[in-house]
Amino acid sequence: MYRTAVTVVFLSALGIIAADVVLRLVLRRTSPPNRVTPSRDREGAESANHPVVGWLRVVVNLVGLASLAMVASTGFSALLTNDNAMTGDRLIWHVGTAPAFALAAVAVTLFWAHRNRFSSADGSRLTSAGAWAVPLRKLFFWLAVALAVPTLLSILAAMFPLFGSDDQQDLVCIHRYCALLLSAAGFLFAYFALVTWRERSRD
Repeated sequence: MYRTAVTVVFLSALGIIAADVVLRLVLRRTSPPNRVTPSRDREGAESANHPVVGWLRVVVNLVGLASLAMVASTGFSALLTNDNAMTGDRLIWHVGTAPAFALAAVAVTLFWAHRNRFSSADGSRLTSAGAWAVPLRKLFFWLAVALAVPTLLSILAAMFPLFGSDDQQDLVCIHRYCALLLSAAGFLFAYFALVTWRERSRD
């Protein structure tokens, strides 16, 4: 069942990315050459122009994405086994990369929270040609932040003898499904953040 959920979630994420790419290609072919794309994100542009803040943001983004990729790859590597169990080296790598991911998640949240505040303009962006990347970036950012809390707390609670064996299995199950959704939301946030950065760099 979990293997099926992983397949469905990641195929859905890839479908969202593919739909965005196709729609942008269609809009690029059908739009006039002098058309200004409304998807450029100006929020927080003043602070982003500072060289130190800009470079620090790049470092935080790269570390956050790398740590998410590491913890996700080690976690989903259990699906390569017949019993879907994480043991041995896979477990060691997963547990070893988890603290780095937790710290990186906090840093990414601090750097991106202000820039991903929802505004009244987001509604019109969703219906404007090519402008949906900004509100979708915000949506997947806050989904990832919200999912990070039960993902971390559930597995931390399962590590202590506070619950019975059945409850610990339920906590591990919560961790696995929340981590699955967190991974998809995190990578979709990274994709739409890259799209908005690319649009802004065209100015």
